[in-house]
Amino acid sequence: MNSSPHLLWTAAISGAGVLGSLTCGLVYANFSARVMPRLAALRPAEAVATMQHFNVVALRAPFMTAFFGSAALGLVALGLLATHRHPASWLAAVGGGLYLAGFSLTIARNVPLNEALAALPSDSAQAADLWQRYLAEWTPANTVRAALSLAAAAAFAAAVAAARG
Repeated sequence: MNSSPHLLWTAAISGAGVLGSLTCGLVYANFSARVMPRLAALRPAEAVATMQHFNVVALRAPFMTAFFGSAALGLVALGLLATHRHPASWLAAVGGGLYLAGFSLTIARNVPLNEALAALPSDSAQAADLWQRYLAEWTPANTVRAALSLAAAAAFAAAVAAARG
């Protein structure tokens, strides 16, 4: 491995970026591929109650650490370009940008839908109506953020490899 302090720093940031963005990407992909189709097959009241529970659990430390930690790493990775133009820095910045795009999508699209769902009694007519919209809007946005997070993990992994020389 190249012993340049900048490249060591890039490799460390990128290695952590792989772990965080891969964790988030796999959680999102699992929801799109397995959880949401199963919830769509349930009665709306049961599906809404289950999703409301999932959304509460997602706010706990293990996932939030990966979610917000990866966003912080993404910002740091973008900042690496300010001090060094090595290919590893560019790849780390790409990883950071991809993760931050998915993070932004989450804040702009998924979180408002989660909050709207949380505000309703699971067995209400409003929740049943929202559930149909939720499935149609939340799941595609979730699939996009899964793809962005997984692509970020790949870019971060490439940055680690480039930093190693």
